[in-house]
Amino acid sequence: MSHKVETDIAVPGFGFSQDEGGQRLTFPRATTQTVTGRSGTTEYGAHEAIIDALEGRLDTLRWTCEGASFGGAWLKDDAGRFDISVERIELSRGAMLTRADRGVEIVAPSAALSEMKLVVRGPFGSTAAEPLVQPAGAAAGAPGAAAAGAARAATPTPPPGANPLALRQAGLQFLDSLSGRMNFTVKVVLDLPVVGKRTLDQKLKIPVEQGSLNWVDLENSLDWLEGRFLDIKHQGDQLALTWKVPVVGSSREIVAFTLDGPANALASFGRVPVRSLADYRLRSAKAPTPAESSKRQLVQALSLDAIDVALSLVAPRSVQAGGGVIMFGGDDSPGMVDLKVTGAINDAKPGMLRGAIGSIDTTIKDVQMGSATIASDRLHFDDLDELVVEFAGFTPVSVSAVIHRVTATNLSLQLGRR
Repeated sequence: MSHKVETDIAVPGFGFSQDEGGQRLTFPRATTQTVTGRSGTTEYGAHEAIIDALEGRLDTLRWTCEGASFGGAWLKDDAGRFDISVERIELSRGAMLTRADRGVEIVAPSAALSEMKLVVRGPFGSTAAEPLVQPAGAAAGAPGAAAAGAARAATPTPPPGANPLALRQAGLQFLDSLSGRMNFTVKVVLDLPVVGKRTLDQKLKIPVEQGSLNWVDLENSLDWLEGRFLDIKHQGDQLALTWKVPVVGSSREIVAFTLDGPANALASFGRVPVRSLADYRLRSAKAPTPAESSKRQLVQALSLDAIDVALSLVAPRSVQAGGGVIMFGGDDSPGMVDLKVTGAINDAKPGMLRGAIGSIDTTIKDVQMGSATIASDRLHFDDLDELVVEFAGFTPVSVSAVIHRVTATNLSLQLGRR
């Protein structure tokens, strides 16, 4: 793998030494206007740097310093999967740049970053969900159709005989300590026999306690009119939102959530874990056969509007991500404080959620973003606002955020590793 670093370094003086430790160049202080580097498919750089007690070995790639500050820095990959920029970095306890197993590694015992901007683009792994209806104009390139098609193309098809309970929720148990509320409006457009098209708008207010919600109370809270059309049922390992024409007709599924063993047991007592909502199934988006095309398509659209979410994560929890592990919170701090989300998403068009978070406290072990791998004993985010998640249908395609302050302990960043 190729590595390249370029800079316009200026030093007032330097020294050279050779002993049993090898040959080294030492600089009491170094300043640069611009530093750029590349390791494999990852590009990085910084500007307006002041570096104290800089030392570089000549027989291998190893640079160390006792302290450094940067007027700005960036990190991005050629594929556009991630793009990170920071307005200021302070390394009060120094840093080291050295060769890793693959690529290079930057290690800092303590780091403080100001005004960090982060953009991460999908696809974000597989999903068991399918759009409710085929997006109108998808074949003609309607907005969001290409992104939705790419996301569906990236979703692997389970082989025959695959375990249907290999669910997302098994890896989302860190959500079991969520508390707060989730409010939104479910809008379902139905094309009913005799009645014709009807839009059902159902406002839902859902308290969340210890990572679960009371689905029985939720079902009982349905308005009397929409409640005659909509129903929530727990049957087998499924929790489903269904509809039917009052008096006549049988129930038809709109969306169903598959429950693992613990979630299914909890659902028997009227509650369901929030993490189980990750394993949803909408009506099939497969292309209809000629015979099916001639039939009335009863469910026309599904959307979640007026989303208003406020949640906190109060206990230590961990989740697997990017081939590594992220642990939220610790004995002395909650994992996440004051997550607030607003917006709307739907099955057939681009959607967007906007949010803000008071703080996030994490420990990160070998999490990969493209060709970069990050680890930190403690990574704390303060005042995360301008959080934006863009959707194609119900599939997230990009995440962006502005974080005013980030502090890290024993930070390690490997570039070029795969």
